[in-house]
Amino acid sequence: MSEENIVKINEVITHYFNTNPSVDWIPVKEIMPALIEAEVFNKDNKKGLPIRKVLRKLDLKSELAKIPSVHAERRSDTIYWYLIRAGKKYEPKELISPVTKKEQNLHAIQNSDEYYLVNLCDELLQQKASRKHTFDTLVGNLHKRGKGRTKLPLDAYYEDLKLVLEFFRKNEDTDELDEKEKARKAQIKYYNQLKRKAILTKKLRLIEINYALFECNDANKLFRNTEKDRLVLKDILKDFV
Repeated sequence: MSEENIVKINEVITHYFNTNPSVDWIPVKEIMPALIEAEVFNKDNKKGLPIRKVLRKLDLKSELAKIPSVHAERRSDTIYWYLIRAGKKYEPKELISPVTKKEQNLHAIQNSDEYYLVNLCDELLQQKASRKHTFDTLVGNLHKRGKGRTKLPLDAYYEDLKLVLEFFRKNEDTDELDEKEKARKAQIKYYNQLKRKAILTKKLRLIEINYALFECNDANKLFRNTEKDRLVLKDILKDFV
């Protein structure tokens, strides 16, 4: 990025805040249309990537001061870039979680009812399941561009026992769903049929477990009474326990 373009960026930022007196700070992506109009960049992609690349390079050279309005909100896995009006401070409307998205997703998985029940199954079967197990021959429809298919994961696979566990909740009345949701439900139903066929072909045993067999709250989440839940699973898995 040339010094001339750095000057242009600062001019665009100053003009933005002068014409938007009620705004004290913005994410850098919001300045992109003005930067394109000023011919600093030809186009935008990935919601502000061009300006973020410039800021990263300046940051690596310890030259962020060349764009005085820039504020870098540093987190463990990334940097959130903002532009601040001169004399003002960055005050986020919502606190950004210090936990990364990857950590959040992992936490959500580990706190799910499925993860909890598979843990109990592992204890009862005295084996560790392969979670979200995939087979090369078990794949979904072609992607929109007609290239590639996604492998369909199985909830829990016990290779030594030749056993597959799939967990499900009873579908709600489809009459109350919009067309997009109906299509998604139909796809899930179709994929479940593919799974059953693939499991049968591989001569594996499939056990489908309804969450409704366990005590649930109004939100259909398990109360997680471990002793009671273990007894329910022990009966379901009686051929293997």
